[in-house]
Amino acid sequence: MQGIPTQIFKQIQEAIRLPEGTFIFRYQSQDLFDTAKPGGIILEIPSGQHLFRLERDDALLLHFYHSSPGTGTRVASIDLKALPVAPRVLIGFTWAAKEITLNIGPMVANGKLVSAIGVPSSKQFRVGTDGSVFQIGDQNVEVTGFTYYQGGRAIIQPTALEAWKETVQAIDILTTGQSTEGYIYEVVVANLILVVLVTGFEAYTKRRFLELEQGGVSPNTNELIERFYPKSEREAGIVAALEEEAKTAGVSVLQHIVNRGAINFQNFNKAKDAYNKAYGIKFGELGISSQKIETLHSFFRYRHKIIQKSLSENCTRQH
Repeated sequence: MQGIPTQIFKQIQEAIRLPEGTFIFRYQSQDLFDTAKPGGIILEIPSGQHLFRLERDDALLLHFYHSSPGTGTRVASIDLKALPVAPRVLIGFTWAAKEITLNIGPMVANGKLVSAIGVPSSKQFRVGTDGSVFQIGDQNVEVTGFTYYQGGRAIIQPTALEAWKETVQAIDILTTGQSTEGYIYEVVVANLILVVLVTGFEAYTKRRFLELEQGGVSPNTNELIERFYPKSEREAGIVAALEEEAKTAGVSVLQHIVNRGAINFQNFNKAKDAYNKAYGIKFGELGISSQKIETLHSFFRYRHKIIQKSLSENCTRQH
């Protein structure tokens, strides 16, 4: 949206960085309902890893796109041809983990508020680490595993959710084969699946751990440091050192801790403790049964045996 002072725009960015909220504004334009005018972007606000984009296309459809690492890109659309023409309208949108909505009300006599609920978008939007906005894919164009580098540095990488979906997709592909001799194929496939699952778990929990902060959830880094750094280092001033190093590197303290490898996300208990200390998230309270958690623990044990022994050995066999 043009004409917004820089300071006000920054305040808006900060306000809408929360995981859920509502944004309402008045919009005045002679072109909004004009079929002779081409479509275009009305509002685009990147905020952390969130993106809010409002645009009108050439068919007079008003689209509100919301993108975040945890939800992907969703779109809510309203056909402006079904509304009375008005030079001024009231526009509002809401966003949350479960759904997004778009609302528009022509500011004329008998003007009514019209609403639409969002659906998954065929085109995905992502915000790069440099604040740039990228469109990935489009209708009938699917893109997976997208990574963009600039100056040798990754600006866009798959989100935790995207990386996990690709892991599951790879497992599905592996399971389509058959053994040509005995059951060796099945053993190799089972072992590969366990290795891929644990590696995928590590990738997901590590990326999601960082995405929560980028999505507006403030981590408790003091609790995290107390859990993952020994007392001797804490007494020697590791907190101040980490803060200074993070500032020099241009990243958050949480990002710096993860980049230093202080948390082993391939260790279930350490990943669990990290989420609990940083965000107060308890794996045991996420609706997962204790039996499934124990099964996940066994996957980690089997994965260790597989790496230490052989992909073709039945490491899950009880001895």
